[in-house]
Amino acid sequence: MTITRFSIGDTGPAISEIRDHLIRLGLLNENTSDRFDEEMFNAVKTFQHQRGLSVDGIVGPDTWRRLDEAVWSLGDRVLSYQVGNLIHGDDVAQLQQRLTQLGFSPGNVDGIFGRRTEKAVKEFQRAIGAPDDGIVGVHTIQGLNRLNRTVAGGNAAALREKVRHENKRTGIANKTIVLDIGTDPFIDKYLADQATELASKVVKLIEGKLSALGTNVLLTHIGDGRPATITRADFANEAAADLVLSVQIGVADDASNNGVLGYYFAGTHGYSLLGKEFAQLLVTEILDYTEFNQGDLVGKSWPLLRATVMPAVRIDLGFLTSVKDRDLLTSGDTLADSAEATVSALTKFFAPLN
Repeated sequence: MTITRFSIGDTGPAISEIRDHLIRLGLLNENTSDRFDEEMFNAVKTFQHQRGLSVDGIVGPDTWRRLDEAVWSLGDRVLSYQVGNLIHGDDVAQLQQRLTQLGFSPGNVDGIFGRRTEKAVKEFQRAIGAPDDGIVGVHTIQGLNRLNRTVAGGNAAALREKVRHENKRTGIANKTIVLDIGTDPFIDKYLADQATELASKVVKLIEGKLSALGTNVLLTHIGDGRPATITRADFANEAAADLVLSVQIGVADDASNNGVLGYYFAGTHGYSLLGKEFAQLLVTEILDYTEFNQGDLVGKSWPLLRATVMPAVRIDLGFLTSVKDRDLLTSGDTLADSAEATVSALTKFFAPLN
C-alpha cells in the first residue's frame, strides 16, 4: 500500500488545502506560497508539536488527519455516534470538555465521538429535558452553553479514570492485556527488521510470564502480519482489554539518542492520567532491572494511544542507532530483564490497594 506524504518542494491541490488549514489555525500568513516551502515546513512542525505528533515537518496520514480535525469548532456540524465511522475533531473534544465540566462522563477528552461520549450526551439531554437521541445539534449545544461551568479541585476526567482503575486493582490474574509490536514504516528496512525481531522477542517473553500468572494475553500480530494502527486500537477496545502495551526498539537520525522512552496519550485538550502513571512505573522498573541509564516520559496523541479507551503505553527499549544501546540489546540479558521489568510494572499497577 502506498502512503502519501507531502514535504518541501511539493505543489498541487493537496498543498493548497494544507496551507488553508494552517492559515485557519493561525500558523501561516495568508500571503504565503501554495508551494510546500520552508515556512510551511516550520508551520507543520509547530502543529505537530502542539498536537503531540511525531515532529518531522512532513504531512503524512496522521498529520493530514489531525489538520482536518483541528479546524472544527463545536457547533460547526452535527455530532453523533456513527458505528464504524467515528467522528473525530476538536469540536468533539470541546463537547467532551463541556460534558466533563458539567459532571457527565464521556471518558478521555480525546476528540473521538465513541459510545461513552454518546452515553454522556444522552444523560445530559435527559437532564435538560431534551429528547435523548445522542445527537448534538443546535438545541443540545444551546443547553451546554446555558449550563457551562467549571469544576473546582482538579481534572474531573482524570479523577474518574483513577476511580475506575482502583476498582480493577485486584491483581494481575484474569486481567486482559493487549501486547503489540510497534514499528516505524518510514525507517531503513534493515534497521526496521532488526528492531521488529528484537521487540518480538521481548513481547514473547512478556506473554509467557504473564500467562503463567493467569493473565489473559492478546496479541495484535500474527507472524509477520500486523494490522494498521487504528485497527490495533479497535482490536483492544472490542476485547475490553484492561491495558495496551506496545513494545518498540527505537531508531533515530541522531545517534546520541539513547535509553528508554515511555509514551502515553496526551493531546491538546487532555491526557491519560493512568497512561502516564503506568508509563512512569514501567520506565522506572526497566531502569532498575537493566543497564539502560536514561529514561523519560513523552505525551503523544498517536492513534494507538488516543483511540483506546483503556490505558495505552508505548515503550521504546533503547535505540539501535546508539552504539551503547545496540550492544545492550544484542548481547547479554537485556531483553529478558526488560520483560521481567515489564511484568513487575504490570503486577504493581494492578496490585490490590492496602
